[in-house]
Amino acid sequence: MKTNNLIILFTAIFFNASLLDAQNLDEVKQLIENERYQSAETLLEKAAITVPAQGEASYLLVKTYLEQEKMGEAQKYINDYLLPAISSNANAMDKIAYARYLIGTGNKPGADEIFTSILNNKKNQKNSSLLIAIAEVNIDEKAGDAQAAISWLNMAEKRDKNNPEIDILRGLAFRKISDASNAFVAYQDALKKDPQNIKAHYLIGRIFTAQKNSDVYMDHFLKAYQIDSTYAPVLDELYKYYYYKDIKQARKYLEKYIANSDYSLQNDYYMTDILYLDGEYNSAIQAAKNIIQNEMEKSQPRLYKLMAYSSAKTGDSMQALGYITDYFNKEDPVKFISADFELWAQLTERIEGAKKAAISYYTIASEMETVYLNKAKYAIKIADLYKQTEDYSNQAFWLGKLYQWKEKSNNIDLFNWGLAHYTAREYLQTDSVFELYTTRYPEDIYGYYWRAQANAAIDTSMTNALAIPHYNKVVETGEQNKESNKKMLLKAYGYLGGYEANITKDYPKSLNWFEKYLAMDQDNADVTGYVDILKKWIADKK
Repeated sequence: MKTNNLIILFTAIFFNASLLDAQNLDEVKQLIENERYQSAETLLEKAAITVPAQGEASYLLVKTYLEQEKMGEAQKYINDYLLPAISSNANAMDKIAYARYLIGTGNKPGADEIFTSILNNKKNQKNSSLLIAIAEVNIDEKAGDAQAAISWLNMAEKRDKNNPEIDILRGLAFRKISDASNAFVAYQDALKKDPQNIKAHYLIGRIFTAQKNSDVYMDHFLKAYQIDSTYAPVLDELYKYYYYKDIKQARKYLEKYIANSDYSLQNDYYMTDILYLDGEYNSAIQAAKNIIQNEMEKSQPRLYKLMAYSSAKTGDSMQALGYITDYFNKEDPVKFISADFELWAQLTERIEGAKKAAISYYTIASEMETVYLNKAKYAIKIADLYKQTEDYSNQAFWLGKLYQWKEKSNNIDLFNWGLAHYTAREYLQTDSVFELYTTRYPEDIYGYYWRAQANAAIDTSMTNALAIPHYNKVVETGEQNKESNKKMLLKAYGYLGGYEANITKDYPKSLNWFEKYLAMDQDNADVTGYVDILKKWIADKK
């Protein structure tokens, strides 16, 4: 923003003897058309305007101020020059410039009074330039009357039938009242009058951008680009289109956009993002540092996040950890996303003895995430870290979350979940998980086996026979393929044999189970001894 001294100096020289001829005025208009308001403002402020041109120049200058939201500069210029000029020569364009300022600052009645006073002059009603300017003000300014603007444009068209600018403005007026169909017709009319009208192609593209019809809007944006490859609004649209599709193409159009638009800090942010996405991580870090150095505390905290991701990509995890910590310290918490905490967790995880902190960040990420696929990913990481810290109870908890969130869970997910509970000595929970396992996979031996193991751990004295039905299912299922299930069958035979010998005192049944055992493992000395004892007991009983 300019200082008061500069504004005073500008006011003193603005209408001097030097000339801003029609060619230079056209250059100003082209800059404004290209949304280069800062450049247009500079050109207008540096020049002095001849008396016949001053009205249009003052109108354009006020427009550039308001487009940049430079209300102070606009007010200073109006008070120091425009109002005195209006009182002395009553130039209609000067009045329209003032009306634009009024409507832009909330004084619509004052602006309407000026428009009425201008149009009460029948001569002005035949002046298409004045009608177009009044219409443009009402279209551009939020509080303006788009319906009235259409009426004024219709009046202007009677005097200037071949002017495509009238169709362009009419289309913008229809867009302002949410009539896209008539806006499209108006832009098409502009193209009939001027097939090379770049703004008509651009605005048609904007209609179909809102409708997400990429085939149509890209056709018009590319036609506009072919007509003028320096037109900034189209370059901006092409950059946005390719941003999520082809980062190389996006970078091409962004670089052209920056080269053909006024300097903007936002462009520095865009370029920093592109460098990161294009894999130039060190350049992205440097670009972010440059912004921070210039903007200091005004710089956006997301730059620290970008530097964290960039540093992580280059393998510098400690530097990345520092940047992501800065990001969390500086950013508004409402802007945090799950991926931020995931990165923080990944970096923290690499520090010796920091697994619990990493777990807490992954946990926050899982709570923030709404996509179950991503929540499942976090559950895997958290469960694994708990396993590494030998906290099997929490491992089991998160494996349960994994089973809940995973799109297509399987027997392995259930098995790991139940086994974690077993390792944590949570036998009731183990039994519950493997009960679910046997329901889903009734032909699989593992569900029955681990139910048996869990119930054996609960009923250590065997008096309640909790494990017996499950070991019987182990035998029933396992004997269909004895070699593959040998270990589990031996466990079942031994348990069942012990139960019959010690609890029911049914020695023949016990002997039967131990003989099954020896049939698969004849070298087991303990079982051989049990068999001998059982045979003796049976003989003594007889």
